[in-house]
Amino acid sequence: MTFYEAALRVLEQSGKPLSHIEITTKSIEGGLLSHVGKLPEQVMLARLAAMAKRPRDRKVMVTAKDTFALTDWMLEEDAAALAATGIREPNPEEDLPPLRPIERHPEPRTENARGVGRQSDRRSRRDEERERRRKYPPIAEVVFELLSESSPLTGAELLERARAKEQASNELQLSQVLWALVEDNQRRIDSGRRPQFHYTKPAEGEPVLGLDAGSELPPAEVQQNFCTVAQIPFENGRAVLRQRPSHDGAAAATPLSAEDLQLVTQAKTSVKDARRVLARAFRKKLLELELGVLEKAVVRLLHALRFREVKVAKRSRDGLLMMARRREGSLELRYALRLLRGAQSVERRHVQELKRDASHHGANLGIVVAPGDVRGDAKSEALSGALTFLWCGEGLADQFFDAEVGVIAQKLTLCEVDEAFFAEAARSAEEAKLRREERRNEREQEERGGEGMPAAESSAPRPPSHAEAEASAVAADEAGPDGDAGADDGEGDDDGPEGAADAAGTP
Repeated sequence: MTFYEAALRVLEQSGKPLSHIEITTKSIEGGLLSHVGKLPEQVMLARLAAMAKRPRDRKVMVTAKDTFALTDWMLEEDAAALAATGIREPNPEEDLPPLRPIERHPEPRTENARGVGRQSDRRSRRDEERERRRKYPPIAEVVFELLSESSPLTGAELLERARAKEQASNELQLSQVLWALVEDNQRRIDSGRRPQFHYTKPAEGEPVLGLDAGSELPPAEVQQNFCTVAQIPFENGRAVLRQRPSHDGAAAATPLSAEDLQLVTQAKTSVKDARRVLARAFRKKLLELELGVLEKAVVRLLHALRFREVKVAKRSRDGLLMMARRREGSLELRYALRLLRGAQSVERRHVQELKRDASHHGANLGIVVAPGDVRGDAKSEALSGALTFLWCGEGLADQFFDAEVGVIAQKLTLCEVDEAFFAEAARSAEEAKLRREERRNEREQEERGGEGMPAAESSAPRPPSHAEAEASAVAADEAGPDGDAGADDGEGDDDGPEGAADAAGTP
């Protein structure tokens, strides 16, 4: 029950006006309040005062200060008491002077903290790492967007706008931008399109970058003018892109002549062209096979691609349905494969039938295997709903090539110079040279220290070692308590004046 509802219940039971303290006490004793709080008397007073001041639909009225009654009793209301009800009385102690002045504390500031220096260094390093790890869009896209919004720009203006939009790092240099644009132009020219960018030098001022809006110049001439102004090599009608500067200081690529570079490029493209030609020839061979032979060839292909439990589930006039399993990571997937015979094209109904068969046999994925072509409606049907793969036409030949089934693989190795290997070898050689110099310097210092010892120290008697001291002690023990052995044996002549007197008989 709320405070207002509890007050109405208490007033109905008492039948006479009550103060807010009496109403609160009886409400608590009767357990009418659902929530009491810390100051229930003040809450009760505030609620009743607010309800008594309502302009209409009042159920309580004020008969005296902080005293309430029901309006149904038709008692006289005190207007002065109503105005004073619910107003908190001022505390007389608030106007008294404070017992002590307000304490003054320094304002909390981060620069007053003890570790602010280390924190700022750590924050700056963290910002640098975040800036280094941040990925920016390709340079050609950024330049195209900026030039589309304005007239031709100089290199400095272009870099300034790109950094202002946070589309380029602060370490990006103009030379890197020019090389990226030259590569983009050359890529477009090789694909039979016009270059996007031109780099021209006006009569006065710095060179400017702009978009090539369908000028009358041939694409090769536009690229040549760009390379001439940017001082980029241009040979045999194309830009030489082998000398691109590296910002991280890596070893530069080994220079190749234009003829050698053209031979390497032709070798790479020839391998791709040969694969396409052989794929067409292999597909023609598959079209000539009977259904039984094609079935055995496909089964061997599936085994080479790690399919297990390959078995035929259903045979029909157009082909057959096979079931197989293959493990993909942590999952064991069931595949439904529909093999179509001859040169018939793969239609939409073939894909729909495979999806129904896969659902019937509880397969997770479906594969249509056919040496014939694929129609557009079959591709759209394969992409909609349950995913279905299409191994058809030259795509089926590529599967045989990748698994090296039904073909004799000949690997042609095309080697390129590994500049990183030689750079690492150069660093290792430099480190070994430094270590040898350090060892040689240490030996020279030791030799100079041994030669520079003073003569007094070298001629001073050397203290006996521990072994020599033990030998002396053993010799003393063997001599006995009478002194040194052989000192008074009388053997030989005594030297000196005392010996001579004894020999003459002097008493």
